[in-house]
Amino acid sequence: MTRLSSMPHTETGPDGSDYQVRRVSLSSKEYTCPGCLRPVLVGAAHVVAWPEEAPYGLPQGLDGRRHWHTDCWNRGLRPN
Repeated sequence: MTRLSSMPHTETGPDGSDYQVRRVSLSSKEYTCPGCLRPVLVGAAHVVAWPEEAPYGLPQGLDGRRHWHTDCWNRGLRPN
């Protein structure tokens, strides 16, 4: 399977902070969406987002990336 994705761009996240966001056309493994805590299934289109600046002690950059359902990200669900 080929995984197509958008170029990263900046969006405001559910917490009001700036995130680098990439939209992925399909996933190669299962992830847990931080907005709803339900699985992002293999093969599902979704959003990968990571904070541009993370608070001290929290992962940042690619280590801080999280995989969201597109709808959860678009609705601005806050991480649980």
